[in-house]
Amino acid sequence: MGSRNLNKFAILISLFIVSTILPSFSTSISNDITPPTGIILFIGDGTGFEHIELARLVEYGPVGGSAILELPYQGSVSTTNIDGFTTDSAASATAIATGVKTTNGRIAMNFDASMDLTTILEIAQDNGYATGVVATCHLTHATPAAFMAHDPARGNYQEIAEDISNASVDVLLGGGSSTSYLGNYISGMESEGYSYITNKTELNSTTTGSILGLFTSVSLTPMYLKNETSAEPSLLEMTQKAIELLNSTMKPFFLMIEASQIDWGSHDNDAVYTALEAIEFEKSVRYAKGLAEQDANLQLLVTADHETGGLDVDEYDFLTELPLDTDDFETRKNKRIARVGEVSVSWLHGGHTMREVILAGMGPNTQKILDATHHIDTFSIMREVIDGKTGPVQINAYEGHVNWFVVGFISILGVAAILTAVLTWIKTKRK
Repeated sequence: MGSRNLNKFAILISLFIVSTILPSFSTSISNDITPPTGIILFIGDGTGFEHIELARLVEYGPVGGSAILELPYQGSVSTTNIDGFTTDSAASATAIATGVKTTNGRIAMNFDASMDLTTILEIAQDNGYATGVVATCHLTHATPAAFMAHDPARGNYQEIAEDISNASVDVLLGGGSSTSYLGNYISGMESEGYSYITNKTELNSTTTGSILGLFTSVSLTPMYLKNETSAEPSLLEMTQKAIELLNSTMKPFFLMIEASQIDWGSHDNDAVYTALEAIEFEKSVRYAKGLAEQDANLQLLVTADHETGGLDVDEYDFLTELPLDTDDFETRKNKRIARVGEVSVSWLHGGHTMREVILAGMGPNTQKILDATHHIDTFSIMREVIDGKTGPVQINAYEGHVNWFVVGFISILGVAAILTAVLTWIKTKRK
């Protein structure tokens, strides 16, 4: 390899390291952003663009529109972890919640678990916001946990539950009443002023106060298994009530809503499970979008922590009619299930992928979606409307991190260069 080519190669390697490995931070202040009446962040766990498309086709047909895809600002973002590899929900949720890339498994902690990372929910609380978290999994699961807890391992449910019990979140709705999750902390939270509710009837009658709603011992029943008499609220019903309760505080609010089980259906490569959860996700976004259209100061963001399954929608041939609002619960569910069967889909595998995911929104500062490239930018879009700053609170969160993949890659190149030089020398001596 000639010296000119070697120089070009060195420049390319340098650019690769600077652009993909070394993090950059911004602490710019913007004084022209109107403080929001609220920030509503929707996360569809495991939801790629094709998941959104599958839900659209099943629920609205080929010419119908998804509320997610009708938001005025649309983009796609990378979900990779700190080492540039495929993320898990803990690392990706931490990136969204804190603006810092981390190692898989970390809950709002940096790569070596030496530092707690300040979350967007905590920033909101420090600025006088009411806060809420809604999920269809148990609330100690990775994504909701990353907004409320700090732990080196996502599976430390008791430690995470203790953090949540002390997080002073105003509205908590989801699953996890078992003692394996939040069950050991329910009585303590009640003594701190939380109203503990366990079913849809109690949720509907709740109008004010700090609420702990745990509707199942583990996670909520999947939509395709529910029936009309279920005592569990749907994601849409929890979304509606959470917004109502947070509005009643007369404070600005931050609310994270996760459709947790799109991911689980995708892990199983189960199109019915996946589609019905994605439809409920879209319905919840549609409701919030209607509110945002009436309130220019409401920031609405929709994204996913990562894509699961490598789903592709191949073709469709619908014979079953569209589900209608006038249909009863069972009729709607059965139509949806039948229509999923009329869509041909393919899956790459049952794990997470490195596909980029949607970031869409409307309201204050959401025009910056157009420049976002990674979930750490999602954090900044939210933070800037709260305290005028971008980038994480802990700007030294990457100190000491070594990307061993890059080190190994460069080392291999170095060894190859040395071997090439030695072989060239040997050939020269033989002549």
